[in-house]
Amino acid sequence: MNENMYIVRDVLDKGRGMFATQDIKRGTCVISESPLVFVGSNILKNLQAINALSKKNKKSFFALSNIYTDDELPQEIGIIKTNALPLGKESNEAAAVYRVISRINHSCAPNVQHSWNSITQMEYIYAIKDITAGSEILTTYVAPLTTREARQKTLKKSFRFTCQCRFCAAASSEEHDATVTRINECSDLIVKFASSNPRKAIQCVREALALLDKIEVGGKATFCYDGFQINAMYSNYKLAKEWADLLLETYRFEEGETGHEYGRYLAYSIDAKAHEYAGRGRYVDLRGV
Repeated sequence: MNENMYIVRDVLDKGRGMFATQDIKRGTCVISESPLVFVGSNILKNLQAINALSKKNKKSFFALSNIYTDDELPQEIGIIKTNALPLGKESNEAAAVYRVISRINHSCAPNVQHSWNSITQMEYIYAIKDITAGSEILTTYVAPLTTREARQKTLKKSFRFTCQCRFCAAASSEEHDATVTRINECSDLIVKFASSNPRKAIQCVREALALLDKIEVGGKATFCYDGFQINAMYSNYKLAKEWADLLLETYRFEEGETGHEYGRYLAYSIDAKAHEYAGRGRYVDLRGV
């Protein structure tokens, strides 16, 4: 951990939070941390795992916030429900609690993103935009490409607070909702047209990337991958190489070289024909799209 980059301190109405002590550039790994404890859906096993912690780690665990103090829950389970992070985006069961990373507060306009590495067994936090010294380091607890109503519903149910970020403010929420709705529409259209109208699919990729630049919530790597895959599929290998380079750069900024997809994307950047669908479709000229 580069503890010179941040400090953990009290935050009004939020308990504690993490703040930048220096300017942090986009793509920087702010912190990497091993879990205090791994947890899952089995309550008994969770209690046993916590009981097995060292005295020091147990003290760190019980110092974390617990928003479920008014429920008939063991304190340990309340802390887990408040602070646990899934081990990767696709994880439904496995999760972990951290001494420092679990202190990072929420915003629907985050400036960092989580990245779990199953090989190193560590969680990495990368800056997805430039962060100025003194600013709070903020992640998102919900899917960012959802409407204000959906985000607030999830936050209220699972974390018991109402977000007051700039995307949830009444003045900007309508425009933001329209933007994320259109990004999701583009995602659906890419799937629809990838095999029948690749030019239209690439147009939707470019539109989605432009809209993501507008709201700055991360997630561009997914669409860069779409752009690469479509070009590789239709044997546009020079363009596919350009998209693969953009994909690799974008992924590095969002999840770093420790991200579990980095090696695969690096291989595509070296050889666009390495993709399993390369050359599968009849050639379509996608230059200028």
